Amino acid sequence: MRRLIIIIAAVFLATVLIPAVLYLRCGKYEKPVPEKEDTISVYIKAEDRVCEMSKSQYLKEVVSAEMPASFEKEALKAQAVAARSYLEARRDAYKVSGTPDVHKGAEICTDSTHCKAWIAESERRSLWGADADKNWEKISQAVDETADEILSYDGEVISAVFHSTSSGKTESSKDVWGGERPYLVSVDSPGDKVSPKFKSSKEISLEEFKKIARENIDGVDFSKELVGETLRSDAGGILTVSVGGVKIKGTKLRSIYGLRSTNVAINIQNDMVSFDVTGYGHGVGMSQYGANYLASEGKSYDEILKTYYTGVEIAKTGM
Repeated sequence: MRRLIIIIAAVFLATVLIPAVLYLRCGKYEKPVPEKEDTISVYIKAEDRVCEMSKSQYLKEVVSAEMPASFEKEALKAQAVAARSYLEARRDAYKVSGTPDVHKGAEICTDSTHCKAWIAESERRSLWGADADKNWEKISQAVDETADEILSYDGEVISAVFHSTSSGKTESSKDVWGGERPYLVSVDSPGDKVSPKFKSSKEISLEEFKKIARENIDGVDFSKELVGETLRSDAGGILTVSVGGVKIKGTKLRSIYGLRSTNVAINIQNDMVSFDVTGYGHGVGMSQYGANYLASEGKSYDEILKTYYTGVEIAKTGM
């Protein structure tokens, strides 16, 4: 009888009293929703429609699009946590500002220039061929094994941006976008040197170089100079450069000339302009190829994440 009374008391405590206390203390009690049950609305740009799907499904399709399935398991798990953190940071921000018009009312979109890349089942099966099921299982495990895990700094979920390949050292958010975030500072990433995307080059005629500049930069005057003073970050990316006597940001130079990164050396010779580029992407946050290198060296996903995002902790959503 006594044992029965104890069991009943325990059930009452777990199902009634604790929620009631939390309600009184916090104003509202909300039981955390498991990731597989948490649904989000996604604007699928290629199909111009809004679709409801589980957060788990969305993240698996983001990881499938953002990182090669051939990468190490721990790198894929790091990518899953970074993608989940980015998603939750966006959702939190949109609760305050409202969702952008380009989302057509959805919480997130599949436009990689605005949110993150995403790939539908038909497309990934076509891309992966005979390895489709094996790759999907590997990525699914990476997402499921890190379910509900996000990166936090000072108790808030971070905007865990990432890129393909750094120049051997990541860029700080302050240098690239102007917004200083203590967890997005420059760190060493030596493994990027083995990335197939570490070096690239591009060559155009001097006339084409001038034409592009005139179309995109107000006030250029090539009678003064072609390319002048260049200011670089500690990681080597161009912060500002003078083109035709006009100072522009390195991000603009990268954009108008279609370069892989802002870490570029410009050489002009014999009426030709060559761009020698190091790295691929904006360079801020986690380097994906760097993460894969660290995983191949035996680093766990949490060690990888804490390498690229300074001072962060791994927390759980909804807790």
